[in-house]
Amino acid sequence: MENALYVGLSQQMALRRMLDVTANNVANMNTTAFRAERPVFDDFVERVRGGDPTAFVVDRATYTDLREGAVAMTGNPLDVAVRGDAWLRVETADGPRYTRDGRLNKDPDGRLVNVDGHPVTGADGAEIVLPEDAGEITVGAGGDISFKTVNGEGAVETVQLGRIGLFRLPGPQGLQRDAGGLVRYAGEPQEAEGATLVQGALESSNVQPVAEMVRLIDLTRAYGQANRMVEAEHERQRNAITKLGGPATS
Repeated sequence: MENALYVGLSQQMALRRMLDVTANNVANMNTTAFRAERPVFDDFVERVRGGDPTAFVVDRATYTDLREGAVAMTGNPLDVAVRGDAWLRVETADGPRYTRDGRLNKDPDGRLVNVDGHPVTGADGAEIVLPEDAGEITVGAGGDISFKTVNGEGAVETVQLGRIGLFRLPGPQGLQRDAGGLVRYAGEPQEAEGATLVQGALESSNVQPVAEMVRLIDLTRAYGQANRMVEAEHERQRNAITKLGGPATS
């Protein structure tokens, strides 16, 4: 009966997938605003006439852990940490993408861009431009960007430059990972109510290093046990074939 071998192989495939996902989480434990991934598995039960049902492991999907990471202060006025259920939107050559990585900069054209040079959009979808003569930039909790200047009469004025858009992406099943730590979203984003920005700070990865390392060790051991089970079943079948196919004895 080959079901034992197939069950073992399905378990190996599931464990290998879990190992890959967990190893990627560990590798990104220090990546700004990284969201850990979690695989989802299910049982496929096959009922054989005259025998007991057999359960196989099926890889269903991988979902993103949306829990917030801790806030780390940097002191850089263009660093922002997103708090709440919200994402920043950037424009790429392949269309809009979303990120919680708040490492922002000013490009040669004065545009506010992310760490990879993609323009960050405002709540209205327009690019945000910072003038050359802008002094110290202030980013409010609601995303408003401004700086102070002295007018011709010697009075200090606040100049508003725009507002960084904060978008909620309903339905985590619509999120797809993209290059550069960005996220694609298949649905229609909504304005994120209640979300805020913390200036001079960045969100850390939400990966819990100790828990992920323990999970990685446990998965490695489980994979080794599954591999030994498959090898033992191979050996059992090989011995059975040798005995059944050997020369008849009188």
